[in-house]
Amino acid sequence: MLMMIDSPYYCVVDLVLSEGQPSYGIEIVDKNNQRELFLHGDAADRFREQVRHLAKQEPDLDDIEAFIEGYKPWMQTRVTLH
Repeated sequence: MLMMIDSPYYCVVDLVLSEGQPSYGIEIVDKNNQRELFLHGDAADRFREQVRHLAKQEPDLDDIEAFIEGYKPWMQTRVTLH
């Protein structure tokens, strides 16, 4: 697992077994609303690319959370155990 983002409101994890191995996907968790989204394949690749682009801009926490909020409409799965 690679923790990409851990803020007071969101947690984003790239599910990699170990470095150099392929990823199973990306899990995005909305901590307040207890909802999650799992991205895999092309969607996960696009998310990683967007995170790399955002990181180059040296974002603050508000910028990061605004980026993740763009995925909020798709966070429909209720977190039952995390």
